[in-house]
Amino acid sequence: MCPVSDPNLGRIVEAIESYLSAHPGAADSELGIAEWWLPTEGVDGDPALVAAALQWLTTHGRVEHHTLPDGRQIFRATRAMPHGDN
Repeated sequence: MCPVSDPNLGRIVEAIESYLSAHPGAADSELGIAEWWLPTEGVDGDPALVAAALQWLTTHGRVEHHTLPDGRQIFRATRAMPHGDN
């Protein structure tokens, strides 16, 4: 169970984590996550809640984001740094 107090937000956090567990190499924008990832998990993703869920997941080290050259951000599961890298 997700430790988020808002049940709607918690469902989205759990759905994103579930999707990333099944698709560890996945990366997408907020819009892509709302339109493609969440429906496959049976969740309707309100854009504001998707943004809040991604913020929560990023803050808690479960998701990382990268900014593309055009300014869009993509999100993916946090990847562990290989041993020996600083």
